[in-house]
Amino acid sequence: MNRLTTENIADYLRARNAVSAGQILVKSLSGGVANSVFMIMDMGAGEPIGTDLRSEGQKKRGVPDNRMRQGNCFVIKQPLEMFATAAEWRVDIDRAWAEADALKALHPLLPPGAIPDVLWLDREQHVLAISAAPTGSLNFKTELLAGRINPHAAPAAAAILASLHTKTAQDDALRQRFSDTRLFMQQRIDPYLRHMLKADAGLEPAINRVVGRLLDCRPCLIHGDFSPKNMLLMPPEEPARPPLMLLDFEVVFWGNPAFDSATFINHLLLKAFSRGKKWRPLMIAADGFWNRYLAGTPAAVHQPSVEFGGAILGSLMLARLDGKSPVEYLTDETVRRHVRTLGKSLISEPAVGMDAALDMAGEALGKAADDAD
Repeated sequence: MNRLTTENIADYLRARNAVSAGQILVKSLSGGVANSVFMIMDMGAGEPIGTDLRSEGQKKRGVPDNRMRQGNCFVIKQPLEMFATAAEWRVDIDRAWAEADALKALHPLLPPGAIPDVLWLDREQHVLAISAAPTGSLNFKTELLAGRINPHAAPAAAAILASLHTKTAQDDALRQRFSDTRLFMQQRIDPYLRHMLKADAGLEPAINRVVGRLLDCRPCLIHGDFSPKNMLLMPPEEPARPPLMLLDFEVVFWGNPAFDSATFINHLLLKAFSRGKKWRPLMIAADGFWNRYLAGTPAAVHQPSVEFGGAILGSLMLARLDGKSPVEYLTDETVRRHVRTLGKSLISEPAVGMDAALDMAGEALGKAADDAD
């Protein structure tokens, strides 16, 4: 596999006739720890802009139309063979094919614009081309870290997750297509839940219980990385689109839906801990997300979260402190102690549901804010 860079990607695209002969603008995007991601603007593609000023005679003689064109914007992804983390983390690069397969499967089930379209896939070079979000889209994680909490974002995330889980539940064809646990184990169980045991081996019985529940209870398709970093908030001038676009489908898996809801709530709560006394808006967002998701799913889909979601949440909290991909914004040791205490409390019982977990999180955030005085 040839590694794509900002220097060679234009030549690569021209060699496979994926762009026009015009100017190509390339911007490297954040691919998290797992991918090289590039925004491509093909300036020579699309309809011409303005009025064609050539005479009929010039057209007959083949004088070129020199008007600018609208341009065509799309995104290129290529998986890294080794993730960009301090701890060594390798994942099979055929996850690019898994992402393309997931996007194609979900495209007819979710609202138009809720997920990217697959444009093409280069299996030899493990390159996936997908449609780009509209100009002016905002990354949800970036907004949260900046203290800008869009009141519509968490409900929109809950709506798309409820739709994904509900519309795939009990689908035998999807179960057979996405039941392989390999990529989920490589990207979530081993680097998150297993790796953190190196920091506290005494947690192994509780973590084994969580892993067993994740692998035994599998009623629908799950996203596997349902995090604000993988969500783009649409600009207000795009009212016809869903308010949120969901990205990064490399971990899609026939699994336990509680993993997705716990992942999202975990990220909101961890950011709440990082905000000190300003934690309440994020706690409210977590509650709102949970209630919207609960109302939008049948019992067969939300029951795993109701019964055991808190324990999964606690394990993910600890994983984002001591797993292979720790969150970068929790640096204060006092805050980390409060997060660790909450995480251990959530996994200490055989079954802690999401309602109880959110109550416990609110109390822990209050105590952490008091300690910040």
